[in-house]
Amino acid sequence: MKKLAFLISILFVLSLSIQAFSMPQVIKPTGDKYNIIDNFIKHMTIEEKIGQMLMPSIRYTDGTHVGEVSGTPVTQMVPELKNMIQKYHLGGVILFAQNVQTTEQTTKLTNDIQKASLKIPMFISIDQEGGLVYRLQEGTQLPGNMAIGATGSTDLAYKNGQVVGSEIKAVGINWNLAPVADVNVNPANPVIGIRSFGADSDLVSKMTIAYMKGEQSEGVAACLKHFPGHGDVAIDSHLGLGVVNKDRDTLDKVELKPFKDAIAAGADAIMTAHLSFPALDDTKVTMKAPDGTVEEITIPATLSHKILTDLLRNEFGFNGVIITDAMNMKAISDNFGPIDATVRAIKAGADIVLMPMDLDGAYNELIKEVKDGTIPESRIDESVKRILTLKLKRGIMKFPEENVEESINNAKSIVGSERNLSIEKETAQKAITLIRNDNSILPIKDPDSSKKILVIAGTQFRTTTYLSQIQKYHPQNNDSLIVSDSTLNSNKDLSDQEKSAIDKADIIIVATNNMTNQDNQIIKMLDYGKGKTFIFIAVRNPYDLMYYPNVDAYLAQYGWNTCNLNAAIDVIFGAINPSGKLPVAIPGLYDIGYGLSY
Repeated sequence: MKKLAFLISILFVLSLSIQAFSMPQVIKPTGDKYNIIDNFIKHMTIEEKIGQMLMPSIRYTDGTHVGEVSGTPVTQMVPELKNMIQKYHLGGVILFAQNVQTTEQTTKLTNDIQKASLKIPMFISIDQEGGLVYRLQEGTQLPGNMAIGATGSTDLAYKNGQVVGSEIKAVGINWNLAPVADVNVNPANPVIGIRSFGADSDLVSKMTIAYMKGEQSEGVAACLKHFPGHGDVAIDSHLGLGVVNKDRDTLDKVELKPFKDAIAAGADAIMTAHLSFPALDDTKVTMKAPDGTVEEITIPATLSHKILTDLLRNEFGFNGVIITDAMNMKAISDNFGPIDATVRAIKAGADIVLMPMDLDGAYNELIKEVKDGTIPESRIDESVKRILTLKLKRGIMKFPEENVEESINNAKSIVGSERNLSIEKETAQKAITLIRNDNSILPIKDPDSSKKILVIAGTQFRTTTYLSQIQKYHPQNNDSLIVSDSTLNSNKDLSDQEKSAIDKADIIIVATNNMTNQDNQIIKMLDYGKGKTFIFIAVRNPYDLMYYPNVDAYLAQYGWNTCNLNAAIDVIFGAINPSGKLPVAIPGLYDIGYGLSY
């Protein structure tokens, strides 16, 4: 059976005669891959077709089942995983950080996952965005999308896509659920922020396309998210259902533009958003909340035929794969039953349902509804055709080589390679944005060795990383004080320890993360340490400056990976000249495109 499946996949890739599949139709001389796929679909069972449309998580196993259950992380093939793949004829799975511990282990796992498939090679997907959302435990840890946006370089966006594509492809992952194409116009956005390239739709479009093409150049399928746009919400879809109340004209100019432009540039796949967009679909549905109360909500995009089929398919002309966001998010799970949500998504126009909460129930219900005619089999065929077309396009219709050791050695030569690390460093350094530099406090050049530098950076990791980089420029008289992000963001009085540390320091570097409180401890530090040199760094969102706008020196680094942290210190000590420009506006203070240099 396995040898036959392997032969079939090779025939797919080489576009050989359709007779090799024991099918009656002869392929056209042009080798039209759609004819191959159409004929292949004719010989698939309904069960096999439905399996292609489901992509569960395999994060944990409890010894009986695999999925989003608590238990032991799945880091190798286990009987329950193999059984799940074969029982449901799965077309793909998604991996999380719990699944990918080392390069060698991940390569073995993905190899075994593919070998477990009975007929068609699988999508093995992951969220490897860079910046905040990074799954691989080894390799290059890129600074993230907003850092790329701050560089203003489509060349670097393309190279970042190449880095991600090369590393996940090397370990056997063939589909990256990235890049984020959302335009982050809301400073209070709780879930996107620096995952976005910025707040200007033209900038986001250019960076999204470049990054996408970089991934595709490595033979990896790319996926834009989260359609129709997740950049202007105040609710995290993991926690609840958000509503984007904008008119169609505004949506076209902002949220929809990057998606529409990327479709024209050859987008492989698009992920849906669990958000309501009344201007696109104002359909009301009555739902029963977890507490038993009944409420009326506007249907979310993931379940909307008007948004997925009428808008995305018909109006925008998108012929690629539509995949839902994870169906265990509360925006869906709190309002719809697990089986009902999956069926609604398919009827709306989704091709793949990501992380269905009840895999067995959804699988059997979909089969039942196809067999009794509730869902036309032709509708399922449309999705399977798009899925197999993408697999063929990205070289996925081929099972892995038997020699897994050769694959491991190849992966080790690519993951965290010198070339990839150089792109990581260059991007991080060119992203650093100098926003304030009153009295030319920066750069600190040839610092007096007697001066004491104090670092307050929210976490032990950040503090240690900053101090390590400072040692390159100022080896002596450095100190640190761990004050948590939550404490810095509170209006607590300074402790005696904090006051003492400030008293002893000449230069104080304070790194903040997601400030939300106008009356915060930062203000108290500035008041207490008058006369001291304060240098502030926004670790994550550059919007922090809104909460202490009168500081003398302020930089944005757009992420907390080591490369972001090191680059900020390089700028502070003048090793590099800051060249980053704000990809978002800081309300009431600075516009998009602002940035100083030395």
